[in-house]
Amino acid sequence: MTVDEDVTINGDGNQNVFGNEIGGDVILQQLNFVRHRASMVLSSDEIDERVEEYVPAFNHVQIVKALRNFHVLALAGPDGSGVKTAAIAALRELRPGLAIRLFATEKDDVEEIRISGVLGYLVRAADEDDTSRLRSCVEAVLSSGGYLVVMGTEAEQRRFADHLQMVLVEPPPAEAVYRRRLERRGLGSTRWYDWPRSRDLLDGSLPGHGRRLADLVWDAVQRGGDAYQVEQAYLGWGEELRGWFGQHGLLERILMIAATTIAPADEDSVYGAALTLAKRLDVPLEGGGLAWHPSAALDGLLDAEREDGDRIVFRRLGYAESVLRHVCTQHPLARLDLLSWLSELPTDPVVTLEPALRYRLVESFADLAADYNLPEKIVQRAEHWADGRRRTADLAYIVLARTCLHPRVGGRVRTRLYLWSKERTAPRSLKLTVIQVCEVLGQTHLSIALTRLKHLATYGDAEIRDKVFEVACSLARNNPPAVFRTALQWCRTAARMSDRANINRIEVGLRLLCTLLPQGGPAELRDVLGIIDFLAAQGDSRFRPLLLKNLLQLAAEYPWPVLDLLLSWTRGADDRSTRGITLQASLGAEVFLALAGKRNGSGPPVFLSGHAPVDLAGLTPAWSVAFGIASGPERRLPEFEEVLRLWLETAVARPALRPLVLSSLLDAAESTTGGGRLLLNLVTSWSNGRPEWRRVREAVYVRLLQPDWQRWLLILWVWFRSLFENRSRGRARRPS
Repeated sequence: MTVDEDVTINGDGNQNVFGNEIGGDVILQQLNFVRHRASMVLSSDEIDERVEEYVPAFNHVQIVKALRNFHVLALAGPDGSGVKTAAIAALRELRPGLAIRLFATEKDDVEEIRISGVLGYLVRAADEDDTSRLRSCVEAVLSSGGYLVVMGTEAEQRRFADHLQMVLVEPPPAEAVYRRRLERRGLGSTRWYDWPRSRDLLDGSLPGHGRRLADLVWDAVQRGGDAYQVEQAYLGWGEELRGWFGQHGLLERILMIAATTIAPADEDSVYGAALTLAKRLDVPLEGGGLAWHPSAALDGLLDAEREDGDRIVFRRLGYAESVLRHVCTQHPLARLDLLSWLSELPTDPVVTLEPALRYRLVESFADLAADYNLPEKIVQRAEHWADGRRRTADLAYIVLARTCLHPRVGGRVRTRLYLWSKERTAPRSLKLTVIQVCEVLGQTHLSIALTRLKHLATYGDAEIRDKVFEVACSLARNNPPAVFRTALQWCRTAARMSDRANINRIEVGLRLLCTLLPQGGPAELRDVLGIIDFLAAQGDSRFRPLLLKNLLQLAAEYPWPVLDLLLSWTRGADDRSTRGITLQASLGAEVFLALAGKRNGSGPPVFLSGHAPVDLAGLTPAWSVAFGIASGPERRLPEFEEVLRLWLETAVARPALRPLVLSSLLDAAESTTGGGRLLLNLVTSWSNGRPEWRRVREAVYVRLLQPDWQRWLLILWVWFRSLFENRSRGRARRPS
């Protein structure tokens, strides 16, 4: 959970909240929304469903042949003509089981194609405002052996005519699509399959209309609707609504708009919503509240029903949902005012609304604004709601999550998300909201979502970075390799930034790499160690705490590969003076000590247990750097003395290991300025009054004692004593 004075984001999926909290259930609701909208996210289930329900276009064979020959194709047709379904079916016929994804050729996306293998890509022509980017995309697809279909109307495809072959889809009859979809829903043997009105309603229509009518039939079967309701819902209740609005005055119309927008709702809420709409439309209210229709007859006026006493409900299939769209279509000059009213209604103090209804109103606003191509309205309202002082971040999340993948306005909403992500002074609550929206965005445009998360991590505080990490991990569940590669790139590009904020990006990048590493293999481990090596080679001391933290974490799981990296760093530290020790060498020494001090229970260090694949002589360079740092003025190795004493105690307790241990330590100490004196002093201190240390102490003294005459005197004394002890042992063995 992330908490601050502006916003709280709870992502546990177990609550329904309102205010400045974005609850887990709200997030899941929007994720489910986009996952079940084929215009936004193309799931594997949606692909399979479209293939199974596909009624072949009349020129299906031509489409397949063009894709087989050229791999890249512009497929044209009006909205609803089945262009997307025809493309999916053709791709799956060419390559059964082919993974297919929606794609936008934004700059940070195209490189994914080259490393993703053979895939099928669907691009919306309306999203492509730069033909050079599309050319780059075509080249990448061809080099990968994949397939690309650019979908759009004939007019939208004309600007690509010089480098794409265009095929105009010849759609199948809408009634055939309707019947195929009913069969898939288990309604093939019902009266709906040969419903006479379906022929009239779908006469001359496109496949999309057939799908829509079949879905309305399915809803009617589930809700108990009849054929009349299905027909009217298909027609948008246009005839009935035109008749009703033609028979009633302005205030009654306002009541109808308000009631159908918030229903089911109590009378007071309906009148409150109507009052706010009247004010928004500058409708004079002579007589105040008495100007409105009496409440007792409200349900009769609105062709509605009552539930639980005073709750107004509309039970006819699709009726309530059709009213606002009908008004927006019939009265275009009132459209902006209606959208403004709809966007203000969720937080209007005059109207008491439950959180679930507030969310539904925001969703309605988002859908209408997107369908009428008003992205500015969307982002302005989102920025307003995301202001932490208003405590409505949840509403900002819903409107952005619902529109960032919309076919018409999604590109411009994504652009605004990008600008917000790079804006250092953006409100904290807005940044947190954008982070959560990126989880929805990443369902289709993973690299675009990760780019926005990258900038948010770069310029965010610790809590912002934590939330970026959480969302990136969530996105990695669908595509771990892509998120892993992106995290590597974050670290690599951040190292070259002059901005001090680069440390933030590196922090999140390394955290992601270490988290995702268990899902990878040896190659991924090499990549992680390689990027740490690259960062350490930059010599930037600000990187040290991050690199140290992640190296220690990696050393706990992968000790031997990490040790190889550390030894490569310390072997390169030619100048053993403290001033000449590089960041790599000092890091290597510190992490080496952590590994060198690791024990199995109360036993000896793992390195000295006899079970580790370690050449003790090969550890001398690491000990050298450690001695150089520990004997320097800053003495920055707090574990040095503890680990050194552990190794010397092991040499005391295990005579067989003693020569190798002492050789490595003495060679290291002698190679550094001050290292020999430090080892001598520590051994003198630790061995004082402990006769079992005598052999170790004398071995150290014989190598390191100064001046020379004292060392030679000690050598002679040890020699004579050894000679005497050997003779004494020999006499003790003779029989008396």
